[in-house]
Amino acid sequence: MPISCRVLMCGVRLHRAVPLVLALVMAGAWTVPASGSVVVNGTRVIYPGQAREKTVRITNQDHFSNVVQAWVDIDDPVSTPETADAPFLVNPAVSRLASGSGQTLRIIYTGAGLPQDRESLFYLNILQIPPRNTAHADRDQMLLMLRNRLKMFYRPESVAGNSGQLPEKLQFSLAQVGTSWQVRVHNPTGFYASFGSAVLEVGDHRLPLQPAMVEPFGKAEWALPDPGLLSDGVVQLRAQLINDYGAQVGIFHELSR
Repeated sequence: MPISCRVLMCGVRLHRAVPLVLALVMAGAWTVPASGSVVVNGTRVIYPGQAREKTVRITNQDHFSNVVQAWVDIDDPVSTPETADAPFLVNPAVSRLASGSGQTLRIIYTGAGLPQDRESLFYLNILQIPPRNTAHADRDQMLLMLRNRLKMFYRPESVAGNSGQLPEKLQFSLAQVGTSWQVRVHNPTGFYASFGSAVLEVGDHRLPLQPAMVEPFGKAEWALPDPGLLSDGVVQLRAQLINDYGAQVGIFHELSR
């Protein structure tokens, strides 16, 4: 699923002219979870390094028109089109979607120098800006903007292997640090490993973990929430790895102490 989908809210007198970028900056002041009605086709974007462009399809499921603004950043959850620092252009950067209509966004790589033996991670932002309520044009109105933020992986053609091999390539171990325990994960591949969930099972105990994404050729440590529950017995790890299509692939490992 998308990294985040949130309502960006700000009090703006919409009967006055408010520049799009100014409204976006003001909107960043207050965020609460929500669901978007401009729907993105897919939960993540894989950009093949040999491709001239990557297309993403969006659809407006509202009964009214929406303005959509899109941009790519490196790792800045509060980025705007003006501060976006990724070497990608999105065309069109701003578009108007009528009710029930769709739009194809073209993402174009404009840079050079990214590693060719591993993926690079970016984020695609798609901001939905609804129209003002003309029936109450003489009143102060609250502008509600919804943003989807999706992971975008730039994948060079020269990365060894394929992402489908991740479940069998990832390595897991259990390590004690002082009086605490942690699960250590090693990713020996050139692909990012994204997880939906992970849990340790020891006898009748289930210990939910907070699995973090593991970068290519990288390592991660997942701390146990309650080390005192790690009783004697076989320790089993069950995790859900998210593949290129957003589906979850089950992983099972027995961990030695």
